[in-house]
Amino acid sequence: MGMTDEERAAFGVVGDWPVAWRHQVRWGECDALGHMNNVAYLILCENLRVTPGWTGLGGSFAPGAVTPVVAQMEARYVKSLEFEDEALVTMRFASVRRTSFIHDYAIWKQGLCFECRTVLVSVDQGLGQKVPVPAAIRAAMIAAGAKDEA
Repeated sequence: MGMTDEERAAFGVVGDWPVAWRHQVRWGECDALGHMNNVAYLILCENLRVTPGWTGLGGSFAPGAVTPVVAQMEARYVKSLEFEDEALVTMRFASVRRTSFIHDYAIWKQGLCFECRTVLVSVDQGLGQKVPVPAAIRAAMIAAGAKDEA
């Protein structure tokens, strides 16, 4: 799910983003005027957070598993996307702590349209409490560029 040099140039991407996915805006993601709904931007980011962001690193959402839970989210809308626009959705692993980690997201079409940062907490769903980020997932995030803040 990496990005080519051609995609970087075509979408106006700035910075390092190891995860990238093309998306064409669907009518169901838009308001009556054809502008992409604010929630749809967040759902696109969530899709990357789940795959490859968690399951792609070996995580699971099975009953009783350790899963990521959003603790904080900050979003900035820069310019709107419209029905049938093709955009590039990107994600990077910013940092990992003992029980939490941070992901950055951006959506691009002729430059930045949207950016978001989430703080996620590693939670044992069977116990209902936060636990350390699993070692293998922590190592994979660091290998993908996350800063180790443990």
